[in-house]
Amino acid sequence: MALLLCTGVFAKPLDKTLELKKDEIYGGELQLGKFKKPVFFRWTLYKDQGLVVHLNLNHFPYQFILYPDFQRDSFRVAVFKEKGGASSSEVEGDHTPPFLMLSFKKFDTQAGVATLRLRASNQFKWVEQP
Repeated sequence: MALLLCTGVFAKPLDKTLELKKDEIYGGELQLGKFKKPVFFRWTLYKDQGLVVHLNLNHFPYQFILYPDFQRDSFRVAVFKEKGGASSSEVEGDHTPPFLMLSFKKFDTQAGVATLRLRASNQFKWVEQP
């Protein structure tokens, strides 16, 4: 019981702005009811204003390039696309599947730091990895 309470204390909606250096890993766990999906990501290369990002969601790897312009600055993935992945009461009233989105904001070339925004649907709770 104490473990459940401890997890609940640190669980919160996900909307974070992060500053990460090359190969610095950021991660946590998305929770929707009793379902949990691990998430972690890092960036590995900044070239020609493009940021190469490696994202792992529920043990499935994604690799993509984000650019600072409006059309190509974000990567969005539906987390529970499958029917029955979560009960209708957990996502009540919302017909779009819950999502995770990573957006590229800016890159500081002198410091070698990328600023990213990580967001998820409000249905999720986020548990950050220590």
